Amino acid sequence: MKKTLSIGLLLSEKTEYGQGVLRGIADFAKDHPHCRFRVVSPDRAGIEAMTTWQPDGMIVMLNQKKLIPRLLSLQKPVVYVCKPLNVADVICVQSDDVAVGRLGAEHLLERGAMTYGFVGLSEGAYVDVRAEAFRKTIAGAGSTCVVFQPLGKTPGAKECAALSHWLQKCPKPLAVMACNDSCGRLVLETARQAGLKIPDEVAVLGVDNEDPLSRLIWPGLSSINLATNAIGRKAATLLHRTLSGATVTTPSIFVSPLSVVVRGSTRQLALEDPVLAKVIAAIHESVGSPLSVDDLAKLTPISRISLERRFRRLLNRTPLQEIRRIRIAQARHLLLATDMPLKAIAEHCGYAAASRLIEAFRQETGLTPSHYRSEMVRRRKTRLPQKRNARGKATELT
Repeated sequence: MKKTLSIGLLLSEKTEYGQGVLRGIADFAKDHPHCRFRVVSPDRAGIEAMTTWQPDGMIVMLNQKKLIPRLLSLQKPVVYVCKPLNVADVICVQSDDVAVGRLGAEHLLERGAMTYGFVGLSEGAYVDVRAEAFRKTIAGAGSTCVVFQPLGKTPGAKECAALSHWLQKCPKPLAVMACNDSCGRLVLETARQAGLKIPDEVAVLGVDNEDPLSRLIWPGLSSINLATNAIGRKAATLLHRTLSGATVTTPSIFVSPLSVVVRGSTRQLALEDPVLAKVIAAIHESVGSPLSVDDLAKLTPISRISLERRFRRLLNRTPLQEIRRIRIAQARHLLLATDMPLKAIAEHCGYAAASRLIEAFRQETGLTPSHYRSEMVRRRKTRLPQKRNARGKATELT
């Protein structure tokens, strides 16, 4: 019988990131019944609770540098799921923030904006890494990138006024990536209050896919969906190996994001037609679910035949072709950004079996998914460095 292991989880249950990590750890727990978990808040009170409980190891999301010495004084193995700011030599499983910044840039570049911008909060090293990867990808495409000086964790009226001035001053159309959804909602609301049209004048992309908050704001906030479940599972696996006596040779593991969940803040198709806008939104938001043209028609006040005619007239393709186009775009991203097997990718893209995905992918691209993945990996440019030593300077507009 395996020895019972006690594992402390200093994780926030209030954020989408923390909840996703907890779901991943819960998946791990199903196969490891000898592990006992306790969740506490990632703050001083949580650390004191761990001091009393004395777990065998901990999985931690802690941004307050001043609390790190107290945490380390417990002398327990720790795996971080968000690297603390300016703290070196720690074992960490976290989101690949270079890939996050790159994916955000690639999504916004598809819009063909005149200017691209990044807005961040003073929340941690991840903001700098995402901003730099975003800037380099935009610059590599030959486009102009401007970076708004980081806002505070809870921006006040003065900072919001400065953000409003910046948004109005930037040449339009402007496409903005925010460091996370909280920041993205602030940018979106500030742009709206300034009288700017979303997404025609200002497109906004967030990170974390906080649902339903991303859907409650108008228009809905497009967002990068992080693989937080995978982060939780990998962190639990790594800590379990450490507690079992294994030597950890890789101090940091970076997990690629899953995809961009497209909503109204970056959508550019059929904005003048409310029926098609609603249908295309439904396709994007249900990309992983079985979806038929009849299902789409039920969302509208018009018949299936009328819907198909409107698609052909305005988009020069059928609703079914649009479903497949969006699914294959999702599959392309997952093939490049993750090591997910084909069966799992098929499920994420709404296909009942890998064979269905292979057939559709070949029709759309002329390649099988496996061939596409190997060919694109071969062509991929040298990876951007993950570590940065200094905050990127803002490019000022005069």
